[in-house]
Amino acid sequence: MKCIRCGSEALVNGAVYSPIRTSFRPQGSKFLTLETGDIQTKAFMCKNCGHVEIIGDAMKLRRLTSDTGGSLENT
Repeated sequence: MKCIRCGSEALVNGAVYSPIRTSFRPQGSKFLTLETGDIQTKAFMCKNCGHVEIIGDAMKLRRLTSDTGGSLENT
């Protein structure tokens, strides 16, 4: 994996924390499911330029939103 800002391969795995670990909750997700609406995120920081990239679980997002495509809607 490469840094999208500077192209370096010196990335460090981690997570973004506030008082608790942050997660993503999609707007308009299904309400009645057997799993929570929170999608855990993971993060990578570049040792060279400090850029932080946050990545979420796209498969869980599709399950929660009934979306099988990869498009984003403007709301």
